[in-house]
Amino acid sequence: MAVMKEQLVLYFVVVTILFSTGNANNPYAGGASILLINGCEGTIWPGVHTKGGQRVTPTGLKLDSEENYDLKVPDSWSGTIWARTGCSGNPDNDFHCDVGDCGTRSMHCHFNGPRPPVTQVKFNLAPKGGNSFYEINLKDGYNAGVSLTPLDSKCKRLLCLRNIKQECPNWLAQYSNDATKVACKSQCYTTGEAKHCCTGDYASPQKCELNEYTEYAERACPDAVSNAFDQTHFSCAGGV
Repeated sequence: MAVMKEQLVLYFVVVTILFSTGNANNPYAGGASILLINGCEGTIWPGVHTKGGQRVTPTGLKLDSEENYDLKVPDSWSGTIWARTGCSGNPDNDFHCDVGDCGTRSMHCHFNGPRPPVTQVKFNLAPKGGNSFYEINLKDGYNAGVSLTPLDSKCKRLLCLRNIKQECPNWLAQYSNDATKVACKSQCYTTGEAKHCCTGDYASPQKCELNEYTEYAERACPDAVSNAFDQTHFSCAGGV
């Protein structure tokens, strides 16, 4: 995980996320701004799930290629953002997505997180003076490249630009109806076995071994977290 403050850009490819805090136009006092940019060739439907703090809205939206949206969140917000793809249906009562669906049958995810496999960007923000954290998370799978850019130049930019799904082994791939690879599932999500999920007898850094998926994910996206004991951590003073 890395720490951040000020504005953040999330760019989905790819998607870009830019973020910052202390925005005067933010409805949340001292809150953060997360700019979502769709750099993909097609449409994406970002989902937003709040884990801690005040729930933000919208919890789902549509972004055509090269469109962007400035998401306002509280400065103590914890949550996840991801790109849903292959979505169709009435956005109010009959909505579903091939990848990243949140199970509400609506474009809005409300209190639900994503259904794997999907690239997740996770935040744990802190008010001025604290440390805020962010990460690109591939533990359950991958569906879109992403760049995560704090506008504070002292904070580390995170990148995962390699198209993992196209190089994904067939047995881990998720396909659309036209046989196109649309996502890559982790071995943990696919098999549920303790040795792949680093649980049970394997629940320690010493016994949690790389598998076919995590080995490739770490090599393709070294800035991303790909297993339970991944130590890909970065830090940056909050509130700067």
